Amino acid sequence: MLRDWAEGDLSDIIARHPEWFAVTGGVPPANGLVPLGSGESYAVWRAGDLVVRIARRPAAELPVDLAQERAALLLAPAGLGPRVIGAGEVEVAGAGAFPYLVESLVPGRTLAPSQWSDGLRALLVADLALLHERTWPGPGPASEALAGTGPAAGRIDFVARVEEVVDWWAPRLGGAEREAWWPLVAPMRAYGKDVAGAFADLDRFSLIHGDPVCTNVLVHQGVPRLIDWEWAAIGDPARDIGFLGGAVHAAPWYASVNDGQVDALVRAYVDAGGCGDAAALRLRRDAWLALEAFSTSAYLAWVVADNPGRDHGWRPAAAHQLLTTLSDVLAPFARPARD
Repeated sequence: MLRDWAEGDLSDIIARHPEWFAVTGGVPPANGLVPLGSGESYAVWRAGDLVVRIARRPAAELPVDLAQERAALLLAPAGLGPRVIGAGEVEVAGAGAFPYLVESLVPGRTLAPSQWSDGLRALLVADLALLHERTWPGPGPASEALAGTGPAAGRIDFVARVEEVVDWWAPRLGGAEREAWWPLVAPMRAYGKDVAGAFADLDRFSLIHGDPVCTNVLVHQGVPRLIDWEWAAIGDPARDIGFLGGAVHAAPWYASVNDGQVDALVRAYVDAGGCGDAAALRLRRDAWLALEAFSTSAYLAWVVADNPGRDHGWRPAAAHQLLTTLSDVLAPFARPARD
């Protein structure tokens, strides 16, 4: 069960830590706290020039430990996203501990995928190039990188990543949702095997945001800044570039970007000092976007089916768009129909 937090809950946290405002030079808000949004894992509230991200699930049920977001923000170059101000957890009787992270406010607003220009995307990939500048010999948690204990040398097995998605969602989807999604499994597996070599050759990894979709970027006076670092880790820089959009797309996250624009985006990243060869980056970034669409389309279908009778807003349309555009991308890997 997801927990809905009230303003009073967050006000109590803020009231106990006046020192947080000294870090930013701000003052406690006179008119209360403002809810900024609520997702599957976190609720976000604004308190003056602070932002509180508090879990809606107990720590044991979160897909990623909130400590990873904190570690990533502490590792990231200044100016790419919020500053870490504080952290803690709220104990709820009978439910467990709900962690929270307090960050500096990042000004700006999100843009719809159609509002993103090539120039704005180029600015964002320049920021990503800066984020990716430092490297490690293997992928792993951001907390290990912050502590200086790793990650150790390693590789990404993309075929195994595909199988993880199949193993997770196949038993959870049924009926019409499974019928719509299951035909993508065989071509996604074939596609994964086709690109696996590009991942096997990757031996340097960077701090990545992990989810720089349109809804996780705020634009202020023409400058993009990254928020919601929940999925940050030491990983493949191409993943960050992939989430900016391409042939696979769906509002509100991934923009429709043609091949020429994607090539220009990758070149802009490399020209800004980004990690890797342009051709290899392009191959891997397309693969990460396809894998994310493969997983997200299943997730959206599951949410809709698991909550019948509710208004799911944009979710059914987004799931359909992901399935349709991903089917087009995977068409060359689909087995020909038998007579």
